[in-house]
Amino acid sequence: MHGKLSESEAMLKVIEDSHSAKVSKLEVQIGELERDLGKTASSLLKEKKARKTKSSEVRRLQRQIESGEGSANCGIEEAKDALRVEFETRLAKISDFLGSLEGIRSRDLALETIDGGMAVGDLAAVDGSFDLVLADLKSECFLPTCSEDSEGQDPVVWENGGGAAPSLDEVMGEGEV
Repeated sequence: MHGKLSESEAMLKVIEDSHSAKVSKLEVQIGELERDLGKTASSLLKEKKARKTKSSEVRRLQRQIESGEGSANCGIEEAKDALRVEFETRLAKISDFLGSLEGIRSRDLALETIDGGMAVGDLAAVDGSFDLVLADLKSECFLPTCSEDSEGQDPVVWENGGGAAPSLDEVMGEGEV
C-alpha cells in the first residue's frame, strides 16, 4: 500500500505541477487580455472624444455658414439696389440728352422758317444730319430689362461693348453743348 501511496503522491505532484503551469499560463493570458482591454477602452474613449469635438465643430461651422448666408443675401440685395439706382440715373441722363436733342431739332426747324437764313439745301442737310444722329443714338443704345440674366452686368450697355453710357459732353464733343 505504501507503494501505491507513493505512486499516487507522485501522480498528484505531476498533476499539481501541470495544473500550476496551466494556471501560470492562464494568468499570463489574462494579463494580456486585460492590457488589450485597457488599450481598447482607451482608444474607444479617445474616438468618442474626437467625435464629440468634430460634432461641435460641424455645428459651429453650420452656424457660421447660416449667419454668412444671411449677410450674403443682404449684400446681394444692396448690390441690386445700387445697380437699380445707377441704372435709373443713367436712364434719366439719356432721357435728358434725348430731350436736349429734340430741343436742338426744334430750334433748327425754327431757323428754317427765318428769311435770309440758311439756304434750303443747307437746312435739309442739317435736318438730315440730326435725324441720322438721333437714329444712330437710338440704334446704338441698348437698355436691357431688369432680369435675372443681366445680373452683375452694367445696366446700360452699348452694342460696341463700350460699357457705361457716355455723358452728353462726350457725345457732343467735350464742352460744345
